[in-house]
Amino acid sequence: MIDIVTGKDSTFIFKQAHFDTANGVLTLNYQDSRFGDFQEQFVFPASLLQQPWLSDEQRNAWVIAVNRAVQHVFWMVGVSYYKTNLAKTMAFEHDLPGNNEARWLTDTWQAGLAELAHENELGWLSHIQFPAQAKKSTPQSLSLPGRTLVPIGGGKDSLVTIERLRHAGEDISLIQVGSSALIQQVADATGLPLIQIKRRVDARLKVVAEQGAYNGHVPITAINSTVAVLTALLGGFDSIAFSNERSADVGNVQADNGQWVNHQYSKSWAFEQQYREVLRENLGQGPDYFSVLRPYSELAIVQQFSHYPQYFEVFSSCNRNFHLTGSKNKDRHWCGVCPKCAFVFVTLAPFISRQQLLAVFGHDLLADKELKDLFLALFGIKGDKPFECVGEALEMRAALALLQSQGDWQKQDSLKYWAQTVPTVSKTDIEALMVKQQPYYLPDKQRFSAVHWS
Repeated sequence: MIDIVTGKDSTFIFKQAHFDTANGVLTLNYQDSRFGDFQEQFVFPASLLQQPWLSDEQRNAWVIAVNRAVQHVFWMVGVSYYKTNLAKTMAFEHDLPGNNEARWLTDTWQAGLAELAHENELGWLSHIQFPAQAKKSTPQSLSLPGRTLVPIGGGKDSLVTIERLRHAGEDISLIQVGSSALIQQVADATGLPLIQIKRRVDARLKVVAEQGAYNGHVPITAINSTVAVLTALLGGFDSIAFSNERSADVGNVQADNGQWVNHQYSKSWAFEQQYREVLRENLGQGPDYFSVLRPYSELAIVQQFSHYPQYFEVFSSCNRNFHLTGSKNKDRHWCGVCPKCAFVFVTLAPFISRQQLLAVFGHDLLADKELKDLFLALFGIKGDKPFECVGEALEMRAALALLQSQGDWQKQDSLKYWAQTVPTVSKTDIEALMVKQQPYYLPDKQRFSAVHWS
């Protein structure tokens, strides 16, 4: 145990990662000079611990790829514990990242912790710099079975990805990191196999928070991405299809240095590109990492989701469902007061009947006077874009414009009020939101040719 140190001499140490392949437990150990030791574990199911599809000729390449993927998980998960003290320096008891890996980690940690820094008035965390060592080894060729792993979060986006892949005839399995009854319920509704990775976050995070540790947002999609890659290697999947849309590139507020603070940075095109390059350099022909929904706006995705009414009663994007202590929503899947509820309510409204919408949310959120300031922010009229996974103000305005042509809404006072309050959008702007746009990446594999819609 090192002495407790704060300030300019504070250090965060990456101590050790150990993957017990006999029981599927990945144990990650870290140490902060102020708050001491932390340990996190991931438990992979027994179904992933045997690789009947792996040939003897491929085993060595596979072992190298798995070891590298474990390191990626180790390095990225560390952000959850580093954030407690935001130490000035970092140290490694074992291997350092390569040059590309260090740039990826530095960029992701700086951008992924920017929201926490903004809320604590700390400025941009430019002192976060991962050291690097040159990598001389070239990844060996690895051939994985032609199957796709889809991370499922319980919301509309992953369900659209699933149905588009199903439409293309893809062999799909789902992955859930952590435990959530709602996600399991949504997964059951798809009828597809679910791989659940248990995550044991160190309980000391709560203890040190009461001792003055920083607490706030971390780039969770980056963490889940590294876990998904490791899972794909263990289970034999050559593709990992996330459900991140182009709206995820839009930041929330601008920092003093000109950088944008983006709640969804690890869902962005910048992150996807950088991580894919890291995987190419270190895992070679390992799992192909991409987002099916990258070319589309949130509004276009919601319209596509409206074609799948079988999910209306089970899906939810409300974050109150996803707490370490369980769901905070008692009677339904939507709290009806948070930014995500408000955003999904308005964007889904033009594409399904008012009766269907109210059955999902319980009441007309546009008529809720307590949500006025929230809607003003979401419509881009007053205040910053909320620090949630929500789309652009233009999408909200376009949805409201489309809603005004819906007969079952035209007599509603709530719609009349917001129609008079929100700036209008042009037909051209609406049309641009509803079509796919560059940039995006789709694997050059024939089986994905029917995944996208026009």
